[in-house]
Amino acid sequence: MTTYGLLSTGFVPKTATIIRAEINALFHAKYGSSFDMSDLQPQGWIVGVMSEREALLWELLDAIVSSRDPDAAFGTYFDTILALSGALRTAAKSSTVTLTLTGTAATSVPALSQVSNQVTSERFDTSAIAVLVATATWGGSTAYVLNDRVTNGGNVYLCITAGTSAASGGPTTELASISDGTVDWRFLGNGTADVDVAATSTNTGEVIGASGDLNVIETPLSGWDSVINILDATLGAAVELDAAARLRRESILATGGTTPVDALRADLLTVTGVTSVRIFENNTDTVDADGVPAHSIEALIQGGADQDIWDKLLASGPAGYNTYGTESGTAADALLNDHTMAFSRPTVIPIYVSVTLEYDAALYPSDGDDQVAAQIVVFGDAQASGKNVVSSAMKAQAHAITGVLEASVANIGLSASPTLETTLQIGTRELATFDTSRIVITSAAGTP
Repeated sequence: MTTYGLLSTGFVPKTATIIRAEINALFHAKYGSSFDMSDLQPQGWIVGVMSEREALLWELLDAIVSSRDPDAAFGTYFDTILALSGALRTAAKSSTVTLTLTGTAATSVPALSQVSNQVTSERFDTSAIAVLVATATWGGSTAYVLNDRVTNGGNVYLCITAGTSAASGGPTTELASISDGTVDWRFLGNGTADVDVAATSTNTGEVIGASGDLNVIETPLSGWDSVINILDATLGAAVELDAAARLRRESILATGGTTPVDALRADLLTVTGVTSVRIFENNTDTVDADGVPAHSIEALIQGGADQDIWDKLLASGPAGYNTYGTESGTAADALLNDHTMAFSRPTVIPIYVSVTLEYDAALYPSDGDDQVAAQIVVFGDAQASGKNVVSSAMKAQAHAITGVLEASVANIGLSASPTLETTLQIGTRELATFDTSRIVITSAAGTP
């Protein structure tokens, strides 16, 4: 016989079917087993309505009990459990990007000027006033390095392959790759001046801005001729869903550890925007093999604002340890005394990828090549610092796109046009980064 209510094993609610069966049994006990309790009879119809109403009360009790259960709570009820665990639901955030504006020198572009994505029409707002600065003039037989910018023929160009320019001429077209001697240029926009400015998406969530797609000026201004994003936008996020918040809470609790350093790592993971924490500890009297000074800790952190991290290091750092790292600042204690705190950011290692694949023409999307590149970026950005880059993993990402039959080649490297399928060694303090501007997909229809 099933027992209902609040039991040692949990809460067991009655359903409308069970409630109705119990009431029917009472009527049969009073008036005999032949007494008609079907919906065709008034008494049967009334009992049906009463059973449904009582079942709602059981459901309410079940919801109240579940609101105290981390595995069953939802919405604001789970927010309460998160707060008790020392965490908050991650709020929605916008995508961010660096825009390159081109045009006439000394033109001042106001903050909150808008540009949009030529593919999706999603808008981005500039975060500050941006004043265009004259770009260096292209020169013949000149050595250029990666990311140099020049103006030639009324346009602005970016060096994407280092080398020496031709004796005369220089880049003049609006292509994404222009050969000039041994230099390769990328067209950035019209004009003789440029400036970079941060921008955020008007809408929150994963607002996509692939390299080169943010090129429509929505708030025209004299002297501002063109706009482009050289690198992909960093994706934002919708408000954290219950399932994701539940997993993050479990991660925070699981990483609490029993040592002060473990506890510090768990606390740093609660800082808004922090996605990964690795801690190097040196409890000896001399500098260790990782370069950490005696009796110090170095936190290698991805994401999060510097000040928030310094504050958390002061509040949660183990006693007797100094903090060490490349990012140094001050945090105030309860008495408003300043303390110098430090941590490190991983060294960014840009990865270049070249994939050759075959696809089923009946299934492969019209923008399949872009989807493959985007999938590689999503996979790469999810990897932690110190994680090596493997060619086979790039092939696997290609197969995540509908219609891909075979990814025959996946060359990777640290410079443009990689030629080897290999494993790139990433150091413990390094982070491999991916961007669609550094990914080339060569595709052709194949036989399924």
